[in-house]
Amino acid sequence: MAGAVYASDPNAAPDSEFVPGELRHLVVGNRGRLLDARRTPVTITAADPERGAFELEIGAFEDAGARWELPLEDIGRFQFARDCRVASADVVAELERAVVRFDRELVIDCDSSSREATLRRIERERLELRLEIAELAARVDAREGDPRLYAQLEEVMAARGVADLEREFTTTFVSNPRSGEFVKGHAIVLAELGLCPYRGRILRDPSELEGPVSKERRADHLVARLAFSAALWAGRDTVTLYRGAAVEGPLPQPAFSSFVSATFSREVAEAHFEGGPTTRTAVLWRQHVPVTRLLMTFLETREMNRRFSEGEAVLIGDPGNRAF
Repeated sequence: MAGAVYASDPNAAPDSEFVPGELRHLVVGNRGRLLDARRTPVTITAADPERGAFELEIGAFEDAGARWELPLEDIGRFQFARDCRVASADVVAELERAVVRFDRELVIDCDSSSREATLRRIERERLELRLEIAELAARVDAREGDPRLYAQLEEVMAARGVADLEREFTTTFVSNPRSGEFVKGHAIVLAELGLCPYRGRILRDPSELEGPVSKERRADHLVARLAFSAALWAGRDTVTLYRGAAVEGPLPQPAFSSFVSATFSREVAEAHFEGGPTTRTAVLWRQHVPVTRLLMTFLETREMNRRFSEGEAVLIGDPGNRAF
C-alpha cells in the first residue's frame, strides 16, 4: 500500500516461505501473516472450540498489539511458516466439529412499520440536538477529526446512557469489525429496527444480546448515533465517498454487509486500490451517498483518529447498492 497512507514492510518475505492457513496451525505462539496486500504479521494467542473462534495478536503497522477474535473458518485468510507447529489430530477434529456446529445462517428481513417507527425516533432525537458545527470541508481535506465534535458526541452518548456501547463499537470497528461478535450483535438489531436486513452466521455466544449489551440498549445506541449524524449533516442530501479494493484473483461478487466502510479521501481509496505484488484485480469506486446512510464518520469519532488517518465513514448497508 502507499506509504503516505499506510505503513508497510518493503522487506517482507515471499509467500513461498509460507503455507496456507489451516485449523492445524491454530497453536498458541505460531506466527503467521494475514493475506492482505502488506502481509500483516500475526501471532496465535488462543483457540476456543466452545466459541468456534481463535484469537491472534497483530504484530506490526498501525494496529500493532491489537487482539482479534475471529471465527475458526477465517483461518484460510492467513498463512503460516512452513516449519510452524501443528495441533494434534484430536484437537483438529474438535475444531472441525466446532466449525460445523456454528455453520448456520441467520436471516432477518426488514419490516416497513419498524423502519418507519425507527426513522421517527431518529428525527425526534435529531431535533433535540444542538451541535456546534465545525468547518467540515477543511477537516475532510486534512483527514483530521474535530475535538469539539468528539466532546459533543461523547456528551450525547453519555446522556443517552450508551457511552460504553459507543466505545466498544468504535474500538472494534476501527480495528476489525469481524473481531468478536459485538458488531454482529449491532447488525442483528439494525435489522430488527427495519433499517438493513441481516444475512450472516448465527451468534456464537447468545449472551451478546443480553444484559448490558441487550437489544434495547444496542437500539438506543444506533438511534442516538444516526440522530447525531443527521444533525451534523443537516442541510446536505449526499456526501462524496470513495472505496478501493485489490484482490489476488478475479473480483468476487460483492458481499452484503450491514455496515459499509468507505472514505472521504480519494488518496486513501487509491492506497487500497494499489494493492501489493500479488494483486491481479483492483477497483476504485466513487459515489454520492445519501447522508441518511451515515452512521458515523472520523469527524466526530475520536477512535477513528488514534491510529489511522483514513477519513473514514461507516454507512448503514444497502442491499441494492453494489459498490457501497
